Amino acid sequence: MNIKNFEKYVDSTIVMRGKDYYKNRSIISLDYDEGEWTAEVEGSEDYTVSVSVSESGDILETFCDCPYDWGTHCKHEAAVFFAIREDGTKILKEQKSKNKEKLEDILEKLDKQTLISIIKEYAKAYKPMKSEIEFRYSAKTDTTKSARDVIRSSINAVKRGGYVEYRDVNTATDGAGIVIQMIDDKIDTNEILLAVSLGVVVLEEMVDLIAYCDDSNGYVGGAIYGVLEKIDEAVLSMPINHKDSKKVFDAIMCHAHSSIYDGWTEWRMHLLSSLVPLCSINENRKQLEAYISESKSQSENEWMQNYELRQLKELQFKIISFHDGKAAIRKYIEQNLDNITFLKMAIKLEIENKEYEKALALCAKGEEENNHYAGIVKDLMMQRYEIYEITNQNEEQKALAFQLFMNGDFDYYLKYKALHSKREWEAAFQAVLERAEEVPAYGIYQKIIIHEKHKPRILAYCQKSLYAIVDYHTYLLPEYRKEVGQIFSDYMFQKIERIDGRSQYKEVCRLIKMCDKVCPGATDAVCEEIFLKYARRPAFMDEMRKIGKIVDKSK
Repeated sequence: MNIKNFEKYVDSTIVMRGKDYYKNRSIISLDYDEGEWTAEVEGSEDYTVSVSVSESGDILETFCDCPYDWGTHCKHEAAVFFAIREDGTKILKEQKSKNKEKLEDILEKLDKQTLISIIKEYAKAYKPMKSEIEFRYSAKTDTTKSARDVIRSSINAVKRGGYVEYRDVNTATDGAGIVIQMIDDKIDTNEILLAVSLGVVVLEEMVDLIAYCDDSNGYVGGAIYGVLEKIDEAVLSMPINHKDSKKVFDAIMCHAHSSIYDGWTEWRMHLLSSLVPLCSINENRKQLEAYISESKSQSENEWMQNYELRQLKELQFKIISFHDGKAAIRKYIEQNLDNITFLKMAIKLEIENKEYEKALALCAKGEEENNHYAGIVKDLMMQRYEIYEITNQNEEQKALAFQLFMNGDFDYYLKYKALHSKREWEAAFQAVLERAEEVPAYGIYQKIIIHEKHKPRILAYCQKSLYAIVDYHTYLLPEYRKEVGQIFSDYMFQKIERIDGRSQYKEVCRLIKMCDKVCPGATDAVCEEIFLKYARRPAFMDEMRKIGKIVDKSK
């Protein structure tokens, strides 16, 4: 996506709203520094937008701290894209003409005592800075305690009333990011026990934070997964005979037992899985396997109990896979066919061994036993299809492909079609259309008629479901231009019957603009109706003015 053509890649509604923000001067400030634009945009609140742009104009990275999460980009980002494209050159010239001195040049001119005074002044005013300096550079500090201070300073700086709001969560995790960088350094210098200890501190603080913040953007969850991966990396980088091997095992094992992971089974299991490489030491393996065999779910929910049991069995399988031979692996799989993960493995093994009848029998067993879990049944049906494909069972493939695509997997429609000759397909296609039309779920009928470019059926579908014209009108042009205009008009008349509020006014105006672009004149009656019924709604008239419609009836 380039700054010159971003409209092609951003949702049209977002582009339109972003353009309005830009034209209405909602961008309070826009600055450039070393490849990154930073803007303050006025909305329901003031939001910060950052955009990294290459020399050729490619948008490399973009971020806004608003809560919008319905799409890749928000209206504030779109507004800034417009500002960069339209005003960027002018701003760069102004910055250059001011000959602004770079921060590093300013600092290089200052003497040591002045620099110390500046740092002390800012560290006093901003506690996270003080904590970070002590953590990074003090030779006397307790590293893990200092790490905890860094993390908590970032959190406390944005915590209000015991809670961290959506827009502040990224800042709240800054301290965790600093400690994770330190973990990398400790892994590089082979200080594995300290790296793991720092990882434990991050986990304790982040798992605690997630209970009192709005982590809709996943910053806290991302920090947790990031540090779990670092612990994996630390353990894998450690030789078996490392002096701290047992201490590392005990530290992770002890932390995994913590009650903070009650309800967070996935994170607990990730921690325990990181211990698998250390199970080449017999004492460690006995300890981990004792935990697996003795562990009991704390949940009262039956599904969660079963899930935790499956996770424990999969952990045992990881130990066997890492340390034992193929015979032990196969034996464990066969002993646990009631676990869907191992059932799928068993089917795969039978396919690899060309034992297709055994594989089909296992598929049938799994489908019957899990018939109340649609996702599991679908996975097993797909394995069954693979067997039919390998063994050239054409009719069985057809029947199963038909069932799979009617359950929403469009890829199997393409497979189903490929299994027919051109002559066979003519009759089969009609049967498919009739059946798909009876199954409204999954939108399979729409996907088929769009894929096949069946314009009469697309038109009929849009006439029946007016809203569909927004997404499907391009498939009907140019042959059905008149009909497209009529459907748009009918849809807009339907919308204005119960319209209320600026967001709905904007939506109707978006439809008018969309229709005018492909069917000029088709919206005249709609616009006249709007002027007659809603002339006294200034907000609606304002939106109509923005799309170039005349609102003064005297004209």
